[in-house]
Amino acid sequence: MNISLLKEKARKNLKGNYGTVILAMLIYSLLTGGCLFTNRLLQYTTVGNVLQLILTGLLGMGLIEIIVKVARKKKTSVSDLFNRTDLFIKTLGIAIMFYFMTTVCTLLETVATHSLCVFVFYQNDLNVVASALMIILGVLLCIAIAVFFIALSIYFSQVLFILYDEEKLSLVEIFNKSIDIMSGHVLDYIILSLSFIGWLILGIFTFGILYLWLFPYMAVTYVNFYDKAKADYKKRLKK
Repeated sequence: MNISLLKEKARKNLKGNYGTVILAMLIYSLLTGGCLFTNRLLQYTTVGNVLQLILTGLLGMGLIEIIVKVARKKKTSVSDLFNRTDLFIKTLGIAIMFYFMTTVCTLLETVATHSLCVFVFYQNDLNVVASALMIILGVLLCIAIAVFFIALSIYFSQVLFILYDEEKLSLVEIFNKSIDIMSGHVLDYIILSLSFIGWLILGIFTFGILYLWLFPYMAVTYVNFYDKAKADYKKRLKK
């Protein structure tokens, strides 16, 4: 997969549409981000998290529609952000799945890391070889959990685009299809994601202003990636 072509196509498609995508992203971010502020006001209750999930279900697919339309050279407007509430249940289901996946993996990583730290500080009763072996196993476990989470995130990265294109599919079918589409394209996805690292770091030094240009660019590029990976998947099915 030619990553440079995907990014070049994204830049072309965004001409004349940057304002729409930026405004839609800002509205979405302000509404969902406000839930974090709610949590702080209520001293970290679950209210903010629930509100965030609900807003994600209501507006998430609308934002995807705007980005996909731009990538596919179709007319769109900020009002599209509020036009896909019909997919609320499935979008909410996907959000909950990702929230659950992130929570479980974070919990496992935290337990593994804390266990390793405790062992390092209180391993005087073991000999050097046993201590070294246990430390190595602990580090490998932490790495394995992180790799597992990253792998899941990559294989499930296309679920929202699939829902947009094939809304009649069940959630299980959507997640399975994302795995099928990503088969053979995991390395391409990693390379694409790494290609934005420099811009993400540079954005920190612009106090986030650069992100107004970068996030729409990234989003449309990822749609282009999905369209290419999906086309390759269809070709594999015909063989």
